[in-house]
Amino acid sequence: GETQGMAEAQVALSTSSFVLAWSWLQYRGAPAMEVEQLRPHAERLKEWLLCEEGFGATLNVFFVENKDYFDSYSEEHALHYTTLWRMFADKFEGEVQGWLSDEGLTEEHLEAILKLGREGGDPDIELVIDTMMQVLEYDKWIKNIFEIKQRIAKRRIVRAKRK
Repeated sequence: GETQGMAEAQVALSTSSFVLAWSWLQYRGAPAMEVEQLRPHAERLKEWLLCEEGFGATLNVFFVENKDYFDSYSEEHALHYTTLWRMFADKFEGEVQGWLSDEGLTEEHLEAILKLGREGGDPDIELVIDTMMQVLEYDKWIKNIFEIKQRIAKRRIVRAKRK
């Protein structure tokens, strides 16, 4: 059930920086650093996660490589979806770690950026944070991944009609 899926997610990703960041967001105050200096990084994180040149490219590759499983939801692929989720979560964490490295930031900075985003009231940053956290929970991830797949498919149809 849902509780078992969440427990599996927490065990599978217990060392994940996102689990650490989420725990930190819930239980700790701001780090001893200039939070305002991180605001531009929060904007760049949002852009990177949402743009086709950033993490969007990784999403497209993921869908192409696994298109047979994501054309429509099928119970017969349920075990494979769990495997894909774990692979995706690992890839996502690796991509975020790469972004942090490119930006010259650490996980402590990511934690502060996420906290800043929660406090700032920017709905786009809220969406980014929610999306990052949902990668950790299989039930939310599988729902979102099919929604994203449908949105991408609709964009391709619209683009094809314009030509």
